[in-house]
Amino acid sequence: MAALESPTVRVSTDPRAFWAAWPHLLSQQPHPSPFTRPWWVRHVTQDTPAPLLIHDADGPVGGIALTSRRRLGVEVLRPAGHGVPCPDHVDLVALPGREQDVAEAFGRWFARPGARLLDLSGAPERSLAAAALGVAAQPVDVAPYEPLTGSFLATRSASFRRNVRRTEKRLADRGAQQWTATSADVGAALDSFEALHRDRPDRAPLLREMARLRPAITEAVACGEARVDVLEVGGRPAAVSVAFLVAGRLALYQLARSTERHHDGAGTALLVRVVERAALEGCTEVDLLRGDEAYKSGFATHRRVLTRVRAAHGVRARAALLGQVAARAAVRRLRRLRGRRGPAPA
Repeated sequence: MAALESPTVRVSTDPRAFWAAWPHLLSQQPHPSPFTRPWWVRHVTQDTPAPLLIHDADGPVGGIALTSRRRLGVEVLRPAGHGVPCPDHVDLVALPGREQDVAEAFGRWFARPGARLLDLSGAPERSLAAAALGVAAQPVDVAPYEPLTGSFLATRSASFRRNVRRTEKRLADRGAQQWTATSADVGAALDSFEALHRDRPDRAPLLREMARLRPAITEAVACGEARVDVLEVGGRPAAVSVAFLVAGRLALYQLARSTERHHDGAGTALLVRVVERAALEGCTEVDLLRGDEAYKSGFATHRRVLTRVRAAHGVRARAALLGQVAARAAVRRLRRLRGRRGPAPA
């Protein structure tokens, strides 16, 4: 253990100590992530939780919520819900002014004997974990966001406002009603969410994750850190939004919408209502999370870069990482080649 410590800072892997300190540590961050909350890590991960707390004699100064899985003798460390659930803004965190201490302690812990590989997808552009391990964070996507002050809709473009108001009127004429799920009826709201997604084949991977996502969202609703909103038209669900609320920030996580023609625009109308309410309740930002889909341009004019941080310690881990990089490069080359050749014949 001595190799993991300095005279003042050390690493603890005690889960109870971690979760007791973690909410306070997150509250000190400029952009705390909902994907590191206890309700997310507890329910969404398929691996073994492996949280790390970094502290000195006065108390916790940093940490990171990881999960662990062994593959061919290598410990693979990733954020909870890696893959389809798409956790964003996941990183090593530190109290302001203690970044150097936390980075050094994490670096010593990672370099202890044994083969291990860190893979953080969705890390911030200036990742502390990347700095701690001396690796470059590779850009993988963007996360649009918008500061909130007063009425959200009033800050949008004239064309966006006009389209939303037209949609609102058309849906209102058809009997549109919105309701926000409570702990008592969040199950029914999520049933509607899944039902709307079943009409879209591209959402099948997400539906396969719902057995893990449902309890996480349900617990988050109960503790006031998630909202599930349903827009019904003529008594039938037309759109369902799942959003997280952490430290005064609204994160729009998932939207399910009807594919019926007379429900056109229902998803956008619902999201505007959700953001408007959050702004009026004092939220300072709406984060549209990973992806630069076209619809997000109407909601946000700012962008954060999201990265992937990968590092390896030990011969086996370095070989595994090189294999991952080579495999991904081969997939990209194959996609480019197929693009040049055009679509395959039916």
